[in-house]
Amino acid sequence: MTRMGGYGRMCAVWLRRHAMRPRREDEGSATVVGIALVVAAAVLVGALAAAGNIVLRQSQARTAADMAALGAASALWRGDGTPCAVAAWLSDANAGSLRRCDVDGDDVSVSVHVPTDVPFVDHVTASARAGPRPCGG
Repeated sequence: MTRMGGYGRMCAVWLRRHAMRPRREDEGSATVVGIALVVAAAVLVGALAAAGNIVLRQSQARTAADMAALGAASALWRGDGTPCAVAAWLSDANAGSLRRCDVDGDDVSVSVHVPTDVPFVDHVTASARAGPRPCGG
């Protein structure tokens, strides 16, 4: 066996003390990376929740507009009350608010707004039209 000289022994001691130890400038970097990952995950989850809410409200707005247009056209065809009053009642019953109701002959066109829970998108809008089908065409 060979014996380490003075220089070799100093290198071995230095390696044992310093090689497995993190450098001073790296201490705490894992905490910063961990916080950044948590913030990134929170932003991603928030964006997905906002997008999901907007998609859900668009579906509600389409349903409310379709129901309001069909109900108004039915009321116009039967002669029961004013079609726009029926459209307003049906859109309110389906979590929307009637913004526009136009009667053009036998056709009824409506526009319905539904509020969202997303701060930068106040509401979504859907439009629908209902009336009798033209004959022979």
